[in-house]
Amino acid sequence: MVDFRELYTDADRAPVRVGLVGAGEFGASLVTQSLSHPRIEVPVVADIDPDRAVNVLLRCGVAGEDIEICRDAARARAALAAGRVAVVPDGLLVADTDVEVVVEATGAPEAAAAISEAAILSGKHLILASKEMASVCGPRLARLAAEKGVVYTLPDGDQPSLLIGLISRAELLGLEVVMAGKASEYDVVWHPAMGELSYHGKTFAVPDFADCWNLDDADIPEVLADRAAPLGALALKSVPDLCEMMLVCNATGLRPDFDAFHAPLARTVELPDVFRPETEGGILLEAGGGVVDIVNCLRRDDELSLAGGVFVIVRCADRETWRVIRGKGIPVSACGTYGLLHNPVHLLGIEAAASIIAAARGGMPTSGRAPKQAFDLVGRATRAFKAGEVLDMGGHHHTIDGLEPLVRSAQAAVPGAPVPYFLAANNRLAADVRSGEILTVEMVEEPGASVLWRLRRDQDARVPGR
Repeated sequence: MVDFRELYTDADRAPVRVGLVGAGEFGASLVTQSLSHPRIEVPVVADIDPDRAVNVLLRCGVAGEDIEICRDAARARAALAAGRVAVVPDGLLVADTDVEVVVEATGAPEAAAAISEAAILSGKHLILASKEMASVCGPRLARLAAEKGVVYTLPDGDQPSLLIGLISRAELLGLEVVMAGKASEYDVVWHPAMGELSYHGKTFAVPDFADCWNLDDADIPEVLADRAAPLGALALKSVPDLCEMMLVCNATGLRPDFDAFHAPLARTVELPDVFRPETEGGILLEAGGGVVDIVNCLRRDDELSLAGGVFVIVRCADRETWRVIRGKGIPVSACGTYGLLHNPVHLLGIEAAASIIAAARGGMPTSGRAPKQAFDLVGRATRAFKAGEVLDMGGHHHTIDGLEPLVRSAQAAVPGAPVPYFLAANNRLAADVRSGEILTVEMVEEPGASVLWRLRRDQDARVPGR
């Protein structure tokens, strides 16, 4: 592994000053980490609910007398000069303060677009945790950042950047990446003594689950179907899963195996067997490799979780070497052709420190320098919609009820073309939509003065042939 201490030999420089926008789970973990980290500090926190931001700072260990709610940039700058943490109600104000890096973590596509553009134009490096907005116009912001001499990157601590790093490491080693993926957020846990599966607070009776616990020499697709059957219609893939893998595709040149993803229920040690081509007994439709997918981690309650982890499946060119590696506990397929490399954790804002320091002190992104909009996240209606309905985005996963996510080849956002999922979010429908229909641009009313829509149009205009 690279010795990062050698890359960033700047111990005598002042800590990187970070402006955080969004005081949610990601932001709170970053604040906590910054309080004990010698190379980063977070003197500005923006949130539409300033009291929430104050409470987060207090919980993280910032003294109350060191926090000041500021309603404008001038007051915020004065608070910083006095050594206090400024809390502001508008993320746009952060761009007008004395910070080097802006971490955008609102998850709100329109707000994230405006704040991110303002940060770059003011000469700040941008760490973009709002994958929703990145899926719509991330390449445009990356280009703008390059033009302004600052860094645009997705953060370590979220799966896309971590997986992009794992892919690049495998390629650096000369390994062929057959498939790359991430685990969904929650594990499916088998409790043999109780004859139950548990998943995100739900339980399911599975008295005969031992029959499909091991793959052995069984038909893999058949075993996977048997495992999923007790869960019924429970959704085991989410909008964020597909959104994040789409970002990986746009950064690496990989592609989805198919637009809705397989999302099998599989154990970590089985991944090299499951994610091999159908022609070799696995589930991948693409025999040529270079694809992405997601997995729902199946485990016993005494086994290590993969939930939130990332992995790559590589081709074992030298069978003898990989036989030795298998003996050291690295999962290799039964046929000996495919091996697993994985990182089983992501640490939210704790790991964002790596991206912050890499940007501010190394001038390097952790998620690739030039993402291209090769793929879009789009939506297919799972129910009928009426003109005038608002496509409300909500919940922990920022989903639009009744809209199934798919990852498809990108097209310019013009009438007749699929509308990117998060470009449509929170807007009103201009037309009826039938169940099973892909949502297209003319079906959605474009909001007035939208930075998100403008950035996407700018991005589309810069793609040759569009």
